[in-house]
Amino acid sequence: MAGEIAIDVRGLEPCEPMERILTRLDTLGADQQLRALIDREPLPLYPMLEQRGFGWKVLAMDDDGCELLIWPRPQGRSGGT
Repeated sequence: MAGEIAIDVRGLEPCEPMERILTRLDTLGADQQLRALIDREPLPLYPMLEQRGFGWKVLAMDDDGCELLIWPRPQGRSGGT
């Protein structure tokens, strides 16, 4: 990956974290990834990532939050890691 964009959406009201993540993905380059810190695993986001052609990986954090890594998926591959 040539670059990474990091955002922290912890503490925001529901729907806003997902909206901010999706907005940032619109500006993500083909060789970049997005690192998002979020309060809980964003299960409703995964079908949207799949539909938009992104891969993802979720890492649990000590404070019950998650670190979500998202990257553009090469053509023909689907799902998270």
